[in-house]
Amino acid sequence: MNPDKAASAGREFSGSMPLARMSRLEGMIADPGSAEIEFEIGFDRDDRHQIKAEVAVSGQVPLRCQRTLKVYQQPVDSRSTVGIVASDREAEALPDDYEPFLSTDGRVELVRLVGEEVLLGLPLVPIDPDSRRLPGADKKADTHRPFSDLAERLEKQDKGGQN
Repeated sequence: MNPDKAASAGREFSGSMPLARMSRLEGMIADPGSAEIEFEIGFDRDDRHQIKAEVAVSGQVPLRCQRTLKVYQQPVDSRSTVGIVASDREAEALPDDYEPFLSTDGRVELVRLVGEEVLLGLPLVPIDPDSRRLPGADKKADTHRPFSDLAERLEKQDKGGQN
């Protein structure tokens, strides 16, 4: 799709997309099976004539909990303003609240936009909120401190030498 034409026409796209189509998610999510993510994308231009896309995604993404190693459904609800740029230099000139999206060939695949937004909505370390910590994991671990009484011994030695 041509983002320039889409922005000029104010095009909007919405629907659902299979997670299995999003190659950027491979290795980051558990087996996507038939899971889908809902999306809305609206193309426009800002006051500086920059092509932008308002991208929103919502749904459930299967992740592997790093505490239990079991698969759980992570809710994702993410929204970003994406600046469509042709170079790194253009990306650096984007407003701070824009996410850059590099399109060197003047084309954008919706599946890439949706996949990037899903990535932004995922936690860095997936942990199922329903998982429980191991017993005793909340207690501070006893740490061996070999020099903990050194100051006391030195003080006693100094006092002994003064008498």
